[in-house]
Amino acid sequence: MVDGKRKSDRNPTNVSDKLGLKDPLLRRLSSAAALTHSFLQANDLFLSPSQSLRLESLISSLPIPPSPSPSSAVTTATWFNRFLTSATEDDDDPRWCLCFRMSKSTFFNLFSILSPSSLPSFAAAIFRLAHGASYECLVHRFGFDSTSQASHSFFTVCKLINEKLSQQLDAPNPDFSPNLLPNCCGVVGFGRFEVNGKLLGAKGSILVQALVDSDGRFVDISAGWPSTMKPEAIFRQTKLFSIAEEVLNEAPTKLGNGVLVPRYILGDSCLPLLPWLVTPYDLTSNEEEEETFREEFNNVVHTGLLSVEIAFAKVRARWRILDKKWKPETIEFMPFVLTTGCLLHNFLVDSGDDDDSLEECVNGCAAGDNGETRKDDGDEKTRRFEGEAYIESRRIRDAIAENLSRVSSLR
Repeated sequence: MVDGKRKSDRNPTNVSDKLGLKDPLLRRLSSAAALTHSFLQANDLFLSPSQSLRLESLISSLPIPPSPSPSSAVTTATWFNRFLTSATEDDDDPRWCLCFRMSKSTFFNLFSILSPSSLPSFAAAIFRLAHGASYECLVHRFGFDSTSQASHSFFTVCKLINEKLSQQLDAPNPDFSPNLLPNCCGVVGFGRFEVNGKLLGAKGSILVQALVDSDGRFVDISAGWPSTMKPEAIFRQTKLFSIAEEVLNEAPTKLGNGVLVPRYILGDSCLPLLPWLVTPYDLTSNEEEEETFREEFNNVVHTGLLSVEIAFAKVRARWRILDKKWKPETIEFMPFVLTTGCLLHNFLVDSGDDDDSLEECVNGCAAGDNGETRKDDGDEKTRRFEGEAYIESRRIRDAIAENLSRVSSLR
């Protein structure tokens, strides 16, 4: 009898029964899950994506599936098809921005530019970018046959975005701050995105170098650099560094003090001072007689650098898939998706869909992700070009700073 009981206890069927619905607590839990599931089916068009995704995640995390419920009738139409049917013809319907981070007209304009295989596959990719939704979620919401099909569709749309929208990247224009900084073509800086785990033996994060223009658009993007690399080392290996001198070495302008300066971009002190890259002054020097206008110039440069941080903060706030810590096994796809988010940001700025409601998400960006890249990793002399090149770089910076001081004093 004893042996028989032990044998019965080891029976997987009996164990399964014990973990089934015989326990009153598990029965209540299953019933609650079924009610929540029915509530989702009845109200998924009225809940915000963040609310419905949290409920779906909660249900899927339970150790048991929800018990069948008479109210949980299977709907034949997907969530997206029902969304299209219920959405008003008015372009101002807020649900478009809530679900896809853009207005209805912008959504269909982007769809026509990309020409993907189907409207649901396009919508699913934008939805995943906007909310970080899982592929399982996309299967149910947009009618994919499997998670592998949803994954393939997502990367296909991202590839189209990279191919089509990267063609719209403009050459730098000297209009960043024409009154204070004549001939300035933008600001170069870095964004940091976290990885769940360690990357190259250090705390995991990826750096993205970007050149941002006066409208907060990304003019140049270089993503996928490990945070173990110093910003200057990254900078010298990017396409921007290899072509900038040729692209910017034209149309010099005469400042009010009579000095000719070429086109240039602003950068932080972690980058080298070059004839076409103007960085802040090192105020630890003993040249006190010129300290006032140098401080004023540094303040203007640091204000300009905020535009890079704000642009990255808006990308992170709008495309929530980038606000998550990516797993190391998916790290190879992260630079591709990061570039996708930046290109979509540009498209929305150009379309007038740069939502002001994102401002609260970027209020603290001055003390945000770029802090570590702003730290000097050594004396400024270690980053200098020696000889005539460095002398020319200093001459250009001095002329810009003196002109800024003169213009500011006239106001």
